[in-house]
Amino acid sequence: MNLSTTPITLLVKMFKSYIYKIAVRYFFSKDKKTIVNRINGFAFFMIITAACVLLLVLSGFSGLKEFGLTYTSSFDPELKIVPVNGVYFTVDQEKLGLLKKIRGVVSVSPVLEEKVLLSNELNSGTVLLKGVNADYYMGKMLDSLSLIGTFSPNKPNTIYLGADLASSLEVVMSKDFSLLATAAKKDSRSLFSFSPFNNQLLNIEGIYQISSDIEKKYAFTSLNTISSLMGVPENSYTAVEITSNGTLNINNFKDDVSDLLNADLALLNKEDMNPALYKMLNTENLAVYLIFSLVALISMFNLIGSITIMIVEKKKDLRVLKILGGQKKDLSNIFFVLGVFTTSFGAALGVVFACLLIKLQNFYSILYVPGTTIPYPISLNASNVIIVFTTIVFMGIITSLWTSKASLKPNK
Repeated sequence: MNLSTTPITLLVKMFKSYIYKIAVRYFFSKDKKTIVNRINGFAFFMIITAACVLLLVLSGFSGLKEFGLTYTSSFDPELKIVPVNGVYFTVDQEKLGLLKKIRGVVSVSPVLEEKVLLSNELNSGTVLLKGVNADYYMGKMLDSLSLIGTFSPNKPNTIYLGADLASSLEVVMSKDFSLLATAAKKDSRSLFSFSPFNNQLLNIEGIYQISSDIEKKYAFTSLNTISSLMGVPENSYTAVEITSNGTLNINNFKDDVSDLLNADLALLNKEDMNPALYKMLNTENLAVYLIFSLVALISMFNLIGSITIMIVEKKKDLRVLKILGGQKKDLSNIFFVLGVFTTSFGAALGVVFACLLIKLQNFYSILYVPGTTIPYPISLNASNVIIVFTTIVFMGIITSLWTSKASLKPNK
């Protein structure tokens, strides 16, 4: 006869199920004593609040992070092919065309960058001069940012610079006004090369405006202009910038780049291009999570009080269960399950309330960035929801286990 199907075994299994039924009954039923209800209700409220606040803070930080990155990395491509060694590499147009035909690739933009000195009779300043072609993927966006003039990379010996730099150089939009660009020669091994620098007069084609940091950093010209200024061979680039439609397989694309270009190249994403920035943001995110997790942990003291007062209040019920055959471990498990259920239900409600508040902010813009008319950015994502729910439930499990075991020791 199978022991697992004996009447005694089945009876034990049925009796064990009372643990969960009693725990749920204790959670939903109201005690006759008002003080017990208040303590339990306050503990439940604090768990809801802790989950709600933790998700709101993490979502707010995620929103600020995304909002900040739209400006700090707005001029960074989605992917970037750069040489592992040296400053530039050479690739012909046919191979660039083959890269563009890869499934998922939207645009392939070769660029040539060099830090140059821009000067006139009165002022001077350094800038990262970026040479691009006429179908540069950011061309329309750059043209839309124009404060004066237009973005025209197809015109030789012209420059499109930021408003902040233009102001410091006291630029005047006139045919008679130009800037002298000075750059170090990349190949100055010739015996007849008396100067390590090349100079080129550039006419002002336009001025763009976005943010001070970017305006100081970038200026744009044609590929032929900067190629001549740097003194590099034809079809030489410092990088090839890639945009995709979201379906591009990065690992396969790396292999395609290696096979097509036959060069020692690296494929960088936005995080690789700005390692210090992303490391700082990730560190701040972790710090915010730990600080508010500590606040959530403090709220678990209310759960300790709630479970303890319930154990004291239900002493008569525990005696009856013990007489009926309940073991000390089973009695302890009742309050452990009660604590876990309280925490899980509270965490779920807290997450729901936080999601509703986030939706309200995103749709109705209740809060604004101080001193501006910009709605406070807040981003709800699944990872934050999972992190918050898991954190609160894990704390609840540890707290409930410790409290139920400590309050029902054999000597009590």
